[in-house]
Amino acid sequence: MIRRSRQATSLPALCLAVAALFAASAQAGPKDRPFKATLKITESVGFTGAAPCFAIGLISGVGQATPMGKVRATSQDCINPLGMFDPNGPTAYQFASSTGPDGLVFTASNGDRVFAVYSGTLTPQPNGPHAVAGHFVITGGSGRFAGATGGGSLQGTEDISRVVVGEGEIALSGSIAY
Repeated sequence: MIRRSRQATSLPALCLAVAALFAASAQAGPKDRPFKATLKITESVGFTGAAPCFAIGLISGVGQATPMGKVRATSQDCINPLGMFDPNGPTAYQFASSTGPDGLVFTASNGDRVFAVYSGTLTPQPNGPHAVAGHFVITGGSGRFAGATGGGSLQGTEDISRVVVGEGEIALSGSIAY
């Protein structure tokens, strides 16, 4: 009768357990990571004066995003007054990005992209630029961000005193899974 030591029988079991752990981690899917971006933006505004968008904003920006590094950002959004528009007084606005290729696109220096949609409000502030607040949802990407998901909040300021051109700073904070 042949006797095996415990070490000999436990080695194959240990190998199977390690293989199962690797398989489980490979099937776990995308990993959730922090997503933070700070952008200096310029927005060109064209007024339609009618529904569905009182104005359309074309936004371009540059900044930093974690985990992308240096980024360029582009977007188009639909802008509408909150309540009655008063051309002689401060007006608050609501905005929402377009979807698809005109939505928010972050492009990293290597060409990888993250796609998102967003919405929020632009609220007048006494003695300063308008306050920007809202939320974003990551809807995909390209390169290493293909299939990315996530989202979070956005906030910042935008000076719209030149009416057809706004400038400001926006910060996004949330998570991304890819």
